[in-house]
Amino acid sequence: MIALLVFAACQPHPVPVVATLPEGHVVIAHTNDLHAHFEPNRADWLEGAPDIGGFGEIAAHIAALHKEKGDDHVLYLDGGDIMTGTPLMEFESRGVRGGAMLDFMENAGMDAWVLGNHEFDIGYEHVSSLVAASTIPALSANLDSKSDPGVPAIAGLQDHVIIDRAGLRIGIFGLTTDSLARLTGTDAADRMNVIAVEKAAAEQVALLEPQVDLVVALTHIGLDADKRIAEKVPGIDLIVGGHSHTPLLEPVQVGDTWVVQAGSYARQLGVTEMTVRDGRIVTFTSELRDLVPGGHPVPESARNLEQQWMDRIEEHFAEEIGRVATGDLTRSRGAETTLGRWAADMVKFAANTDVGIYNPGGLRSDLVEGALTRGGLYQVFPFSNDVVRFEVTGAELVGLLLRNARSELDGNHPVMQMAGVRVTWRMRSGAPELVEARVGNTLLDPDGTYTVATNSFVADRWSYNLGFEPRNLVSEEITVFQAAVKLAGEGPIVPPPNPRMVHID
Repeated sequence: MIALLVFAACQPHPVPVVATLPEGHVVIAHTNDLHAHFEPNRADWLEGAPDIGGFGEIAAHIAALHKEKGDDHVLYLDGGDIMTGTPLMEFESRGVRGGAMLDFMENAGMDAWVLGNHEFDIGYEHVSSLVAASTIPALSANLDSKSDPGVPAIAGLQDHVIIDRAGLRIGIFGLTTDSLARLTGTDAADRMNVIAVEKAAAEQVALLEPQVDLVVALTHIGLDADKRIAEKVPGIDLIVGGHSHTPLLEPVQVGDTWVVQAGSYARQLGVTEMTVRDGRIVTFTSELRDLVPGGHPVPESARNLEQQWMDRIEEHFAEEIGRVATGDLTRSRGAETTLGRWAADMVKFAANTDVGIYNPGGLRSDLVEGALTRGGLYQVFPFSNDVVRFEVTGAELVGLLLRNARSELDGNHPVMQMAGVRVTWRMRSGAPELVEARVGNTLLDPDGTYTVATNSFVADRWSYNLGFEPRNLVSEEITVFQAAVKLAGEGPIVPPPNPRMVHID
């Protein structure tokens, strides 16, 4: 019988000095979806939405665990997406953009990490340099070279690693989302075969089980996929997950497999503790810690590293460029939002087109009412995507609007954020129907031709994002971040109040 004791998210307490733990007792600390966040971030689930976390606090808690539990009993793992999200990505370290994240990870004592989809945002050569620069094992068992099947897609990438702790041999294998082909640009996707996660997991379990006492899947596939893997692939003891940014206050148990995940943006730390005997987990506890400052002393090396990069970023990104007025601008994958409308307006204005389109996944942070800095706007638009323009027929635009309506109902596809159109729609015979659609002030003409602006990622992945191939595609030679800075400098950012697509009975 597995004994379970689960602690909800809580503030840390001073660390007692305890007796040495027995063999077979291991503590796994974990983070995921750091997205280049190394300093404190807004915790909107706490009263007053204070800034918490950052790598100083992570390092403090990891150091405290080593002191309390003993070095031989502690592992620190990360569930991927260490890249893209803050201005740290604009600086080189170790010869790679965003490479300072490796400095933070090593300073905190990380033992392994898995590649997430956002590691590929800047292209294949960038992620290859990142893996080469990492002294921490970078894992993924389901990314193979397209030109050399069976060989990892990236030199230095490992399927798994075996680590000895607490008298145990712990096998840790990595899984990257098998939706990677539509989540990254063709530069990287065209060089890889992405193996189905169930197949790769089963192969790794069969390989590792005879060699180890504990099998851990370190994944960047999302909570739902983690639960599916736990159900379909026996033999995994623990899944340390990422990708869905889920702050699991309680672990999920599927059969004999436990699943944990620790939110996002370095604001929380998962601490999973277990005793393993004869290859079975006999005790299990899981805690999700809100990294509120002051619980443990921050190591001087971590404090210095954090301050070094805060100073460099402030020098380049602290400039106030405008204000957000009359309310916050927020985002959502499954609905039209104020931030989405503004982003669609922004690319439309930048390219002077009839229509603007923005994918909700390209919006990485909300805009909070008040002063707006370059760094704050960068966190909304951290991707190095250009504003592009192209031509579309009225019939193709009708198809996109209908797909948007379906997406709002079933949630199977992100709702593309729109500008320059006004639509009313209703359901008829189980399908959406356009009642009226206007481009500007004119009724949409299915036989007409319209100009559209979006970002280069949407255009590159047109099959998934648009459903039609853009014609006469040209770049405006300005990034979406630069276009956003320009528009923000022209006056206050006011949340666009009126929906562009209205569902009527």
